[in-house]
Amino acid sequence: MGTLRISRDSGYADRARKYKIICNGECLGKIGNGETQEYEVSPGGKEVYLKIDWCRSNKVRVEVPENGLVSVKGGSNLRGLKLLLAIFYVLLAPHNYLWLSSNSD
Repeated sequence: MGTLRISRDSGYADRARKYKIICNGECLGKIGNGETQEYEVSPGGKEVYLKIDWCRSNKVRVEVPENGLVSVKGGSNLRGLKLLLAIFYVLLAPHNYLWLSSNSD
């Protein structure tokens, strides 16, 4: 087995809500504001993204090594003045509401 580590940054948007962690179409769990979680997953290629309601992050492809660790980090795109554009993101760009990146990006 390998380990998938997911870190969520701390921010004002969605502070009190948890994001679902989706890996290869299945929900691994939920992650709160400023948290880091680790999940044991089978080795190989994985497609990972974060989801809240009908909005989500970009999808990231990672390769989980046997007995190894791969890390991704994510959070909300609504920072600073972008908080005023929340309705735009929810209605017109729901796949850009959150962001996700791997250490190799």
